[in-house]
Order: sequence, then C-alpha cells, then structure tokens
Amino acid sequence: MSNTEDRLEMLKARYLKQIEEKQAEIAAIKQRLLLLDDLQAEADNLLLIDSPVAPGSKMALRKGRPFTATGLTDSIISAAAAFNGKPFSPPEIRKYLLATGFKPAGKHFGVSVGTTLKRLAMQKRMVSETLNGKPVYRLKFPPAA
Repeated sequence: MSNTEDRLEMLKARYLKQIEEKQAEIAAIKQRLLLLDDLQAEADNLLLIDSPVAPGSKMALRKGRPFTATGLTDSIISAAAAFNGKPFSPPEIRKYLLATGFKPAGKHFGVSVGTTLKRLAMQKRMVSETLNGKPVYRLKFPPAA
C-alpha cells in the first residue's frame, strides 16, 4: 500500500471509531430519556394514599411472594385485587407489578399497563374514574378464585 492509502485507512478507522463512540453516547441519552419519561409519569400521577406501593403504606407488599400470573392482563387484574377496592393509577399498578416480580416483555411497560387498564375499563372489568384530573381505576369484580 502506498503512503496515501495508509493515511486513508487510518482516517477511515478513526471515523468509524468516532461513529461507535457517538452511537454509545446516543444510546446512553436514550436511556436517560426513558428514565425521565418514567419520572414524569410518576410525578403526573402522584401515588394515592394507602396504595401497596405508597411510602409508609398500611397495605404492605408480601415479601418473598413473587408475582406469578401469566400474562399482563391477568397480572394487572390480580394486582388490582391487592388494592382492596381502592382506586389506583397506572404507575401504581406498574410499580406494584415490578415490585412483586413481574418481568415486562417490552421496553414501554408503563404504556402497556395504561393501555391494558383502558381496555379492561372498556370491557367493564375495571371501573375508570378521574381523581385530581388523572385517571384512576378500580377492580369491578373480584378475581375468580
């Protein structure tokens, strides 16, 4: 190879390395944005008093008893039962599911929980209400034993 070709190869390698570094930075920024979205959703839907995930709650999570329902819909219905008829927000159900061992399949778990709750309300399996301008839900019927 000639001197010019060597220089071009070195320049090409340097640019490829810069691209990799920038892609890693972009991925880190995307993760931060997802975290900010979660924090914003939490701030928008402040935890209701006496929910299983509220700090200092009287309704304690059962430690050592991981969440075992199969799909997201069944898991949400089972988690809703833990609220004992009290209204809950989508972020509260999301936190409860994660705290009790539910493993989300996608990266937009909060959106999936909210969409599933809306669908359950449309099917009349959940009651949808508004509390302080935010949507909250209650289980309409107790889960089948």
